[in-house]
This record gives sequence, structure tokens and C-alpha cells, in this order.
Amino acid sequence: MIHEHFAKFLSTAVCGLLVLAALPAAAGVVDGIVIINQRMGENLCALTFDDGPSCFTPHLLDLLNDYGIPATFFLVGSMAKKSPHIVRRMVAEGHEVGNHTWSHPNLRRISRERKLKEILRTNDLLTSLGAQPTCLRPPYGAFDDYTVEVANSLGLSVVLWSVDTRDWRRLPASYAALRNGRGTVYPQGKMRGIFLFHDTHKNTVEDLPRIVKELYEAGCSRFVTASEYLDGLLDPEPGMLMTRRRPADADAAVPPSPRAPAELMHTGFVERPGNRPE
Repeated sequence: MIHEHFAKFLSTAVCGLLVLAALPAAAGVVDGIVIINQRMGENLCALTFDDGPSCFTPHLLDLLNDYGIPATFFLVGSMAKKSPHIVRRMVAEGHEVGNHTWSHPNLRRISRERKLKEILRTNDLLTSLGAQPTCLRPPYGAFDDYTVEVANSLGLSVVLWSVDTRDWRRLPASYAALRNGRGTVYPQGKMRGIFLFHDTHKNTVEDLPRIVKELYEAGCSRFVTASEYLDGLLDPEPGMLMTRRRPADADAAVPPSPRAPAELMHTGFVERPGNRPE
């Protein structure tokens, strides 16, 4: 017998399936190869952070604000419930918020009933906090057909990554030398991709200045959210598939935040007139 509490989630899911036609079309699964193959006229980089929010996330948000960089946070529902103010701040400051399940299980190893509950419960919470999730990142990158079915019924695309920094183990000696999903290193001046980090690690958060500096120097022309990186691929209109839409003011310089250290203007990784790699 289904527990009464879970029945509420199941009922919501059924309603979601009934209005599926009204939801944005999801792209199914966007894995590392799809990300690598995404066509674009510039080298974009998307910084994504999993498993938070944590006690280190506010400092990360301060740093991202200093650099004027948007990021994508794949949040664990149980963690978001403990720190709703951080989630609201992410939304208010223009960052993307995605679904990373409620308790971070391996979705291949749990029942269908629990898969549904993990994803749906997190989506409901994030929505109540002002977020509009469009992406699900399954913990460990592990998922099955039912995971994709549930995600798509909620208008979510399953989005993985193209560069795994393995920051949970140790910080890399060079972010420019990281291998992508094909096992290759991008040539100098060609850096791009969706990068996997974790804002639950203090060392990662404190290393953001080096991350930004090295990726810019390796060829990244602009930092975007995961959805912006995949712009066109996630677009439900076939005519826009695999195209890149730049904001009207994309060529305008992005001034540093008042809190940005003055030395940033001399490192080449704060955009200003004549400073953006083309």
C-alpha cells in the first residue's frame, strides 16, 4: 500500500502527466558527448555546482557576483530545505537552479516509487522557493529510462557534464589541462564545456579565482549557465535547434562588481573594453 504522504506526490505526478502537452519540451538526455558536439560561434563555459547548498555556498555567491559570472546549481532537496534563503538568493542573483534529487541516491538502485518521490519532491520545493528548474542532474550521473520518463514529464532535461574536475578528490593542477568526455584536452584557445564542481567543498569555492583565470586564459570567451550553453538544443522550436542566440548587449563590457579586487583588472579575466577573447 502506498503511504498517504507519498500518495500526494503520486497524485501531483499524475496531474503533471495530464498537462504534459503544456510543458516545455525536454531534450531527454544531454550527456558529455552531446555537450561537446554542441555547435556555437564562441567558446562558452558553464560552471555547475552539485550537492549544495552548503555553508560554503554564500561565499561562492559572493565571488560569482564579484566576477559577474552566472552559474548553475544542482541542488539536493534536503539541503535546500535547510537553507531556503540561499536558494532564494541564487534565484535573485540570476543563477540557474536545477534538480539533484532529494537525498542524493543512485537512481539506478532504487524503486520506481522512490525515484518519482526523489525528483518530484525536490522540484516542488525548488519551485516554492522561486526557482524554475528545467534540468535534472542525477547523482553520480546514474539514471535509467524511468528516470528520464519522470524528468521529461516534469519538463526537465537530464543534463550531465563534459568536463569532470573531480574536485571532491583533489583540486586539479591545471584547469586548462582537464580532459573532456572524449578523454582529450582542448587545444590552447579552444576551452569550452559544462564543468562539474561541488560547492560542498571549501577548497573548490576558495579556488574560484584560479578557475576563472585559467579557463579564460585557455580560451573561454564567456561564462554562462548550463541552459544558456545548451541554448537551441533545449529549445522546443525545431527551427531554432542547435543555434546560438546572443543577448542584445552581449558585446557590452561587464564591469567588475564594487567588491571585485582591483588586481582582477590586470589578469585578463574580467571583461572590459578590448579584453574579451574573440
